[in-house]
Amino acid sequence: MGKSAETYYAEKLQHLLEMQAAQRQNAPRLSAAGPRPRKAEQPRRTGSAPQSGADRAYYDGFRTRIQQNPQTVPRRPSSTGPRARGQTPPSREAQGHVSAQRRTAPRTESQWADKPREEKKRVDAYRHAAQGRKRRKLREILVTAVLMLGVFTVLCVVTYQLLFVIRSLDASGSSRYTSEEILAASGVDMGDHLYSFSSRIAQEAIMLQCPYVSAVDVHRTPPGSIAFDIEEEEPVYYAVFYGEIWEVSRTLRVLDPISEEDAKEQGLIKLKLPEIREAIAGKQISFSKTRSDTYMQTVLDALQSSDLAERIGLIDLRSPYNISMVCDGKYKLLMGDVNVIETKLRLAVAVLEDELFQGDNKASVDLTDLSATSVIIDNQLDLN
Repeated sequence: MGKSAETYYAEKLQHLLEMQAAQRQNAPRLSAAGPRPRKAEQPRRTGSAPQSGADRAYYDGFRTRIQQNPQTVPRRPSSTGPRARGQTPPSREAQGHVSAQRRTAPRTESQWADKPREEKKRVDAYRHAAQGRKRRKLREILVTAVLMLGVFTVLCVVTYQLLFVIRSLDASGSSRYTSEEILAASGVDMGDHLYSFSSRIAQEAIMLQCPYVSAVDVHRTPPGSIAFDIEEEEPVYYAVFYGEIWEVSRTLRVLDPISEEDAKEQGLIKLKLPEIREAIAGKQISFSKTRSDTYMQTVLDALQSSDLAERIGLIDLRSPYNISMVCDGKYKLLMGDVNVIETKLRLAVAVLEDELFQGDNKASVDLTDLSATSVIIDNQLDLN
């Protein structure tokens, strides 16, 4: 039969008290009378509680704690244990070693089976927490960026509405149009915003309503100043469009209507042009055949750089292979095609210096073949 818990702890306490008493007796004590004699060993009492008042009080308190907390009651010693066989109980170091072995006891299979799930739960919880923190941080950054963008946009709009307002308009460089006419043609008014209109659209509007204007430079000066620099073209030619005579610039832009008498008084050159597709004031002439633009511009540029420029009154450009000019109102120069047109013009100047052309006779000069230039005097020659 095993002992009861009360009997076990009574014996345990008695054993501890005996060990303390033995230690006190074995300790050397020096005094004037010499070492004190050892007390006689008292007989060992087992199976009963301590008899002294202090020991009895300690024992009662110890038993009360055991009864109130029965989980701390140790196992009953085995009948084959060291105390049952009369052996000395293990020391504190041995007990500590046993406790360490118990604490480091290997896990059971069920515990090892549960460990991966527990680890996975911890890892998943950590991952979810990290993702949550990352999402919150990203959301905060996004909200901050949107707020900053909104504030910046509002500031830009307010600044644009309040500061960039046109308070000064000016137009310079025109001799045919006043500043008010240029500004009215541009469509830009005081109080408009500085960047509320397109420079290209303003240029086209001015050139359409003011045909002599060939180029417009728009200068914006923040916070609210606009200046138009104007370049103009002079009429050099005239031609008939839709039954009406119009001035034509050096670049073949249609300018203003004019009478033939006024055109001759101004010394303008009459152009006989191929079939046109469109002729609008302020724009270049548009021809039905695209090749016409190239050869005609080549002939006109060569003539303007020639000594005959002031003596030519008519240029027939209706055919690219039968170009002709009327010089001094009485000589018809047959140029043929546009090849080596500069050389042909220089040769015409040399031929017309001959004394044969000093009178009032009309004549035609054939320059189509430079190696065989011919002159025919013909007073019945049609120069129109």
